[in-house]
Amino acid sequence: MYTVSITRLRVRSIFYMPVFLLHAMRTGTQAQKADGIFGVETRFEKNNVVWTKTVWADEAQMKKYRSSGAHQIAMRLLSEMCSEASIARWQQDGTELPTWEDAHRRILTEGKLSKVKHPSPLHAAGRTAPERMRSGFSAPMPPA
Repeated sequence: MYTVSITRLRVRSIFYMPVFLLHAMRTGTQAQKADGIFGVETRFEKNNVVWTKTVWADEAQMKKYRSSGAHQIAMRLLSEMCSEASIARWQQDGTELPTWEDAHRRILTEGKLSKVKHPSPLHAAGRTAPERMRSGFSAPMPPA
């Protein structure tokens, strides 16, 4: 079984976006080179929303990535920079990335909120995402 991880983050102000994107690029590069990664994709939506989806050989490899390097540094800044943060994780048989529609459905039904210091009304209401996925564009990143 392979581990799928989905994150949805909303940067709380356009003024935080340059720093957020710098850390996103660093964590993306780290993910591409991580042991056990099978796929990485990022989606950008209106209102400073960024989604990621990754597929890992197992949960141990995902946790090793999550708690090291650029990702660990970015996680420390997340609660200040973001007004919404949620994650969903599940096991699946194959290494293919789920569709964005499936990622959205899963974050709504199985997602958990991450702590943010300045929650939006959506986050404060305990919701992991809006009911409808907004238009956006995605950027697949094959493993290095």
